[in-house]
Amino acid sequence: MYLGGSDPIHLVQSQAEHLLAQHLDGDRQTPLAVAFSGGSDSLATLLLTLDFAAKRGRKVLALTLDHGLQTASREWTQHCATLAARLGAEPVSLVWEKDRPSGDARGLPAAARAARHRLLATAAKARGAKVLILGHTQDDRYESDWMRQTEGSNLGQLKVWGPSPVWPEGRGIFLLRPVLGQSREGLRALLIDKGLDWIEDPANQDPRFGRSRARLALANLKATASAETPDSEPIYWPKGLGSWAAHGALVLDRADLRLASKGLESFMARALLSVSGQDTAPRYRALQRLTTALRGNTAFTATLSGAQVRASSDQVWIVREAGRKGLASLDLMPMGSWPPVWDGRFQMEGGAEGGRVIGLRGHAKRVCPSDRKRLADLPAALRSTLPLVVQSDGTVRLPAFRGEPPMLNKVAVSLILPRLEAACGRINSERALG
Repeated sequence: MYLGGSDPIHLVQSQAEHLLAQHLDGDRQTPLAVAFSGGSDSLATLLLTLDFAAKRGRKVLALTLDHGLQTASREWTQHCATLAARLGAEPVSLVWEKDRPSGDARGLPAAARAARHRLLATAAKARGAKVLILGHTQDDRYESDWMRQTEGSNLGQLKVWGPSPVWPEGRGIFLLRPVLGQSREGLRALLIDKGLDWIEDPANQDPRFGRSRARLALANLKATASAETPDSEPIYWPKGLGSWAAHGALVLDRADLRLASKGLESFMARALLSVSGQDTAPRYRALQRLTTALRGNTAFTATLSGAQVRASSDQVWIVREAGRKGLASLDLMPMGSWPPVWDGRFQMEGGAEGGRVIGLRGHAKRVCPSDRKRLADLPAALRSTLPLVVQSDGTVRLPAFRGEPPMLNKVAVSLILPRLEAACGRINSERALG
């Protein structure tokens, strides 16, 4: 793909402009959010986004998260706010305070990454943005691939466009990586040309962290940036998903799975998370074992990423794994403009606030006779993982599901299919969002 010009800096600008224009809606006036750490990659991405947005009259938010992991982090955050404002963006400073791990650093990178995505998605959504722009480069992609293949990391392959990985906080937020085909060296050349300096985080050289080990291992490789969009990995899409998605399950044709030559692992990882309502991807090697088994003929049951896979010779059911402790409860309190989500799977809509939602497992005898009949008509694999609405007077009812008349004005809208379609690339631009 030729995008004009032979100067390396011009190529960086034109290729980023191409991807921004490809995935963003030129007529939309909602703000664009950029994750801005002050490092070279995010600073270059902020510059490129500001240039794109200025031509279209769109506001740009520069979201900076203070992880509190470095002694200079507060100073860095203030520096980012000052620099972002000078460049023409609206600075937004965030602090990671909740769910911080204690002890050694083994779980720190994953916790920090999840917190980062969660806080950035929440802040972007609160300010009306639907797209969060990240500064991941071709180098980041190589490093993620190395971590996944060498250390069995559960990091997914980085994509130019895709939904936020945190759930349900990230629902409705899409990520755009317009410099994923660029080298870090190329972005730094752009910054030097503009007379801008960047923050160097010493954690990038700390071998306790997988990202740093990958960076050190790949330091001697001379990779060249590609002008092509790097979203080349195909994702399988089944010929059918069954008729129970509205109740929380997918039913796949096993013969169809056996014929999938590419992309089955990517699809299964996304299907497992969509059904379980969770956001921690399965480890690469465990996923490989599952897809190898699915391509065989033997019946089996396996649990992965909070979902249970029940494979017979002709069908594969994917259902939520209820667990010995049962499913979480949700108080139906006012939740602002976004309806509350129970268990990451069902959006609870309709009726006055009040009461709470619990899992059916262990409470089936509390429902009324008409609801027991409804349950009897459902496949056994579904029943224990369905929601129940406990009203403030203690009445327990099964809510309505899609296609049914409302029960007590409460409808449980399954999020499985919208989440799965987004994760599998079937929503490919801001223009397709509501």
